[in-house]
Amino acid sequence: MTLLGVVQQLILPSLFTPIIILFGLLLTFRKKNLKVGRVIIIIGLALYCGFSITPVADLLLEPLERDYKTLQVDRIEEADKIVLLLGGRESDVLRASEVLKLAHLTDHRAKIIISGTDPSNPKSEEAIAVKRFFVARGIPSGNIVIEGRSRNTWENVRNIAELTGEESFFLVTSAYHMKRSMREFERVGANPIPAPMDFRVRGEYGIYSYLPNAQHLRNSDLAIHEHFGILFYNFL
Repeated sequence: MTLLGVVQQLILPSLFTPIIILFGLLLTFRKKNLKVGRVIIIIGLALYCGFSITPVADLLLEPLERDYKTLQVDRIEEADKIVLLLGGRESDVLRASEVLKLAHLTDHRAKIIISGTDPSNPKSEEAIAVKRFFVARGIPSGNIVIEGRSRNTWENVRNIAELTGEESFFLVTSAYHMKRSMREFERVGANPIPAPMDFRVRGEYGIYSYLPNAQHLRNSDLAIHEHFGILFYNFL
């Protein structure tokens, strides 16, 4: 893993909060550090619980999801290419389902470009599996192109731009990832039409929204990863 990859992992709440708690626990084994250790444990637990509740996860996700809405059916004639950005098994099923829906709306005439690998397992054949999924559901194999060299969004954008040139295409990715993707495509002169899906902002809260939940902690991880990516790419 590169230094950048290590930093990306260390800033995720699901990782740095347990580290804080563990550090506090280690301090409590020495009497003179007992109070400090307890304070650090409380801070770590508070952060862990905070990032695990719905309002905090929404606060982090909302700036990422607000600019792009669900693609309207009346825009389906604006492009004849669909680009699918892979992002790992958690989101790829939902993203592939959205591509399948768009492909059916174009009567299967659209060319589909599948780009990327599973970040957690770069040697996986995720793109091939997704292609099989499409073919099994009636998409002609000849209409599907796999761009399998990309390991991250920066590479996704530049490799796809080589295939699409200045032609418009529907860009399918999760709503939380759309902002960073659109910025990078526009930076290289590509013409994506956003087709976001997998919106995660809840917007409505009840008593259970303030109880820690693993899915909301995961959403906080995703949001912070995206904010970091946007900040980092601004310096490239």
